[in-house]
Amino acid sequence: MDLAGHDRFGGASASVRETAALRTGTALLAAAWSALASSRVESVTIHLKSGPVIEGVLQLRMDGAIAEASTRPGQYSHAFSVEDVVMVRHLPRGGSR
Repeated sequence: MDLAGHDRFGGASASVRETAALRTGTALLAAAWSALASSRVESVTIHLKSGPVIEGVLQLRMDGAIAEASTRPGQYSHAFSVEDVVMVRHLPRGGSR
């Protein structure tokens, strides 16, 4: 009997993968937001799945599955999907890359 086509044995479904990506992106952005708010870091760099890199992020905000980043104080210039976030690098205050 071939069970490869059965949902239970076919690996993660698309909705499961999307949910996992959303949780991962949310966790990465929440950690970055917390670090920026506590003044532990000077800025963050956000790497997106599709290739773009947003450097020098000073502020973040999220509304559901959409996030916005500000590279200038008070001006949100980048909008992206939370599930597209694959890595966030922190630049420590007074530190170097």
